[in-house]
Amino acid sequence: MATEPGAEWTVVWEQAGPGADLNADLAVSLLQGSDIPVMRIPPSTGPVLFDGASGPLLPVRLLVPPEYEAEARELLQET
Repeated sequence: MATEPGAEWTVVWEQAGPGADLNADLAVSLLQGSDIPVMRIPPSTGPVLFDGASGPLLPVRLLVPPEYEAEARELLQET
């Protein structure tokens, strides 16, 4: 039986506040463009709770499978 996505995935990026939603979308594009599977929580199509000018109340996280963690972190640090 296949493991549910995200069950063993690793958080490689996390941000809250102004710009977090847009920055997460950009980071997802970068990882996907490098053939790295990525899961965004909350998804860009899902509801995001905002507190007004400060951005999302909850952090936006990007997760990747463990075997892609080092490559994903390196790519994200370069940007």
